Amino acid sequence: MQRWLWMLTALAALLCFWQMGSVPLFDTDEPRYAQAAREMMERDDWVLPTFNGRPRYAKPVLFYWLIIVAYRLFGVNEFAARFWSGVAALGIACLLGAMMRQAFGVDAALLTALVWLTMVGTQFFAHAAITDMVLTFFMTAAILALWQAVTTGSGRWLWVGAMAMGLAVLTKGPVGFLLPSLVIAIAAAILSCHAPCTLRFPKPSAWLMSLFLFAAIVSPWYVAVTIRTQGEFLRQFLFAENLQRYAGDNKLPIGWHLAYYPVTLFLMALPWSALAICQGLKGKGAGDEGRWRLLWRLWALLPVVLFTFSRTKNPQYVLLSTPAVAALATEWVIAASPSQERYGKGFFAVTTVLLSFSLVLTPFLLNTVADWRIRLAGGEPVHLGWGIAVIAMLALSSVALTSLPRFRFALSVSALFCLWHAIAFASLVPSVGAYRQEPLKHFAQQLARQLQGGDLLVVYRRDLSSVVFYSHRQVIRVDDRRRLVDLLKTSHCVDVLTHVRFLPELRGLPLHRVERLHGFVRLSNRPTRCLVHSR
Repeated sequence: MQRWLWMLTALAALLCFWQMGSVPLFDTDEPRYAQAAREMMERDDWVLPTFNGRPRYAKPVLFYWLIIVAYRLFGVNEFAARFWSGVAALGIACLLGAMMRQAFGVDAALLTALVWLTMVGTQFFAHAAITDMVLTFFMTAAILALWQAVTTGSGRWLWVGAMAMGLAVLTKGPVGFLLPSLVIAIAAAILSCHAPCTLRFPKPSAWLMSLFLFAAIVSPWYVAVTIRTQGEFLRQFLFAENLQRYAGDNKLPIGWHLAYYPVTLFLMALPWSALAICQGLKGKGAGDEGRWRLLWRLWALLPVVLFTFSRTKNPQYVLLSTPAVAALATEWVIAASPSQERYGKGFFAVTTVLLSFSLVLTPFLLNTVADWRIRLAGGEPVHLGWGIAVIAMLALSSVALTSLPRFRFALSVSALFCLWHAIAFASLVPSVGAYRQEPLKHFAQQLARQLQGGDLLVVYRRDLSSVVFYSHRQVIRVDDRRRLVDLLKTSHCVDVLTHVRFLPELRGLPLHRVERLHGFVRLSNRPTRCLVHSR
């Protein structure tokens, strides 16, 4: 069995990079990170991120630095922009393996890494050029190191935890310190009430040293960018990007507001969610295993509770919970009682049946719900290829595996979902990209070859992120017809990219239609043609 564990874990690890560079960067966040890193690299500026020539205050700098390193290794492309997310996913698998080896042994370590790597959320964010997988790696390292520090009294583990939190803060801001600290503080408080003798806090000198290490990592760049922007970065980042986004008024109905993150975490942790929930309801246990179990349950729950009260709803906010869910699912495989096994497999069967039917219905919904049609196809039917039918069948066939013993069941599900992810990234994701991103990439690359220095590239009532990245030039976003009229008065060539649903607003303007791809169209104030297609 251990040989199969090693083989499947290696396969799942390779999937983190499977088809990574074959799909264009998805609006809006991926191209913003990718382009900001390129602009920093081209200016040889390691302090101030910019996008489309303007300062970008949305996030700190570490992720941009990592992308720059990848650009210099692999060139400026999609694979390089996403590379470190895949590396971080593998790093989290290694951290979970080290944790579970201490708690349950080698087989549990390999199985936890495999469970983590086959989760839907893991593979999705491992292929995304955004900060969250890297942030989750640093926060996972911080939680595990700090837990070792407060249960063994080791000052060195405290130092490792402080450095990991410093890197997390340099990746995404205060959340990199807040979440690991809350998880450990609450877990330690609970443990002190039930088993105070198990806590061994490091000496005061170790705490002072950890504070110094944290400040040494965080302070230099934050001080430099504050001076460079005369405090504007801190005002924009801390207040607009953190406090206002968390504490603003919520516009969702209260039911959706409360259910969003529990449902999101359940979907991200598929296919292991059901097993983790059944195991999470079990008692805490005793000894070393009991301490770990306490940590996993609190770790899985706290991000969900904390961000449920946030105004902004993004699925990646609870990505930190998924490593703990992987540990709980592995605990189910190792230690579930007969009743937990029965309930877990039953819940798993229901979940996978619902998943398969949802996948089957997806093309129908995309072609009937107006908002999704506007986003994807602009009036023409959406075809997602053969992949969606195959992965729906694979999800449904996993129900038959519930008759196997627990360990064989876990291995079989892992193997099935390795194939599931491989097909999804080979067929389904490229099909979605062909509707949403390929047209903009094609237009932008053509315009990069055709436009001269003084010519204007305009995006009308659409996000401009991917256009900026693929055209490698400054882009003007226009949301008002009158502003576009003023731009068209220039003597230079003006090319406009927009969605077909906005064409009625542009009637009467001196614009020629150059080309349409799916729901997007390229217009120009001068007669021109596409260099690739005949019309």
